[in-house]
Amino acid sequence: MGKKEQKAFKLPHQLVILFAIAALATLATYIVPAGVYEQIEIEGRKAIDAASFHYIDQTPVSPWTALLALPGGFVKNAGIIAMITFIAGAMQVINATQCIDASVGKLVQKYKSNLYVIVPLLVGLFTILGAIGINTPIIAFVPLALLLGQNLGGDGLVGVGIALFGMISGLAGGAFCTSSTAVAQGLVGLDVFTGWPLRVAASVVLWLLSSVVLILYMRKLRKDPAKSILHGVEGVITQVEAEAAPELTGRRIAALATFVAGFVLLVYGATNGWGTYDAIPAIFMITAVACGLICGFSIDKIVKEFIAGAKTMSTAGIIIAFATGINTILSAGSIIHTIVHALASLFANSSTYVAALGMYGSNLIINMVLCSSSSQASTVIPIFSGVGQVLGLTQQTVVQTFNFGDAITNLITPVSTVLMASLGFAGIPLDRWYKFMWKWLVGAVLVGAAFIMIGVAIQYGPF
Repeated sequence: MGKKEQKAFKLPHQLVILFAIAALATLATYIVPAGVYEQIEIEGRKAIDAASFHYIDQTPVSPWTALLALPGGFVKNAGIIAMITFIAGAMQVINATQCIDASVGKLVQKYKSNLYVIVPLLVGLFTILGAIGINTPIIAFVPLALLLGQNLGGDGLVGVGIALFGMISGLAGGAFCTSSTAVAQGLVGLDVFTGWPLRVAASVVLWLLSSVVLILYMRKLRKDPAKSILHGVEGVITQVEAEAAPELTGRRIAALATFVAGFVLLVYGATNGWGTYDAIPAIFMITAVACGLICGFSIDKIVKEFIAGAKTMSTAGIIIAFATGINTILSAGSIIHTIVHALASLFANSSTYVAALGMYGSNLIINMVLCSSSSQASTVIPIFSGVGQVLGLTQQTVVQTFNFGDAITNLITPVSTVLMASLGFAGIPLDRWYKFMWKWLVGAVLVGAAFIMIGVAIQYGPF
């Protein structure tokens, strides 16, 4: 008899993981002692009184009640789900105009011979895209990024690195990211996108780190192509068709200018108290319609593209609902404050810096399994928000520990759709990717830690 083929281990779908967590949470309401903190009001916001924790009678949650909590999460977070759905639809229309693709392609064509200009420029563009929450669509830009690396004498790692390092640099700061920052801030009662200057600064530092790592690697390849980490690896994409970049027409230039104007209006509105769940999605929709009309789209095509984009958020909506349901179960069982108390106790005799770094490290690890900004935010933010209140951390700092943790390990976890799709397109083995990006990873983790400590030091607010 021949040997049986061993199946490679594969993590279950995120919904399966969340359902398992919900089942464990339900069981925990029968085992973990119930407890509660008293709530007080500080400057108009509800907060936990850190000295008031006490145990109460057990309130176990029945399996039926737990099941009801999962779809009930839709009702509780309808505003957040509607927001990300409408914005995803709007971004699909804007992406369909190819105004962003064409702009990137033009830069590649113009500066491809200048390593010190094109790398920071391209990484910067992807950083901006990441900062406004363009995550999965980055996959569509990988062919252009591979073309750039090829024209500069680099390899596939350079192309994928330009796209993914840049995107994660923006996503980690998350200055205007709807799927991470907006969701997390909404869950803790902060106005959306407040505190953006520090987040922009973090993305700028990560952009510089990414540019330096890529330039140093490409300088090495220019001296000796055999030093490529992909040297000798079969199946790697070495040629990319130059016509992959669409033409930058007058219509696309006008659409790009409209997109930039819409983004400026978005930032203004978000920082001046405009409605998170209505005004901000409305700005995106108006911008998308304008971009579509400028590029000659019919109303019917705009609607079809919008619906196609909105559909991509159906899974995210269910994930948010499930994650919210888990917190409903923990709250109904009166054990969420017990968990907060236990986590806070770990750092009770340590400084707020250690506590914040501990939360950051936890998010880095959690993201290895829950690789979805919205699901991770909905799962951990309600708990870490309480821990932050008990330990004297501002809610902005809590959100930022999540932002960095949620983004950085996206580039090493095999459950990241963007990472695996990008590497798959380029034919890059995962082990070679790790060998290439480990220096960036170490640097990015340290940058995140530094900015979290800055947040603690300046009492990063508002609360």
